[in-house]
Amino acid sequence: MNISGLGNTYNGINTNSKQYKALKEKGWLSGIMQNEAMMSPEERMIYETFGGRDTIIKNLMKQFDSEGDLLNANGVAGMDVTGKGTSWQQLTSVSEEYRQKMFDNVKREFIQENGLSNGDTTKRSDIFKDYQLSVSKDKRLSGTWTLEQYEGQYRAAMYAAVKSANPNWKPGQKFDTSILDNVKRESVESTLVKNGNRLVRNSIDVSV
Repeated sequence: MNISGLGNTYNGINTNSKQYKALKEKGWLSGIMQNEAMMSPEERMIYETFGGRDTIIKNLMKQFDSEGDLLNANGVAGMDVTGKGTSWQQLTSVSEEYRQKMFDNVKREFIQENGLSNGDTTKRSDIFKDYQLSVSKDKRLSGTWTLEQYEGQYRAAMYAAVKSANPNWKPGQKFDTSILDNVKRESVESTLVKNGNRLVRNSIDVSV
């Protein structure tokens, strides 16, 4: 039986492309071959019916951009942290435009969900994606880390404001949304300082 795609020739695959080379460098290609080696004749027949190695490689190559960089679930390259440890967790400059977008989203969702986080309705991933695509690849990881730091502090400030006005309030309970009128992005950011690779609220020691 002639099983096309199990040799070294492919149909419609540019083996000189950076996507193909990335596939090879990551060991994904060898993984495909290992799986093929363990197939029974029946499994190989089914495998070939659905396109064999050619189809699998073409689909996997779609997970890389034209420069061979892995795309994340949102189709953004430069977000792969494999082998980088925590080196990408660095504070960097994030434009006021995207800080404001994140602040507005946090406030909208804080009101909508009464202070709870709802993974089913949140639009935060859309903001992160737009931000990532607005900067160069080498700035995407550290920029996203930094924007997440701002996001957490915006939410913390809103929680503190509501809790201050109503000490008995708990997340999930209704609250007077006018409480948040005085919580501005600028005022929140004015209280933030760097603490290692994180943004924290500045605390002034007034003890004697």
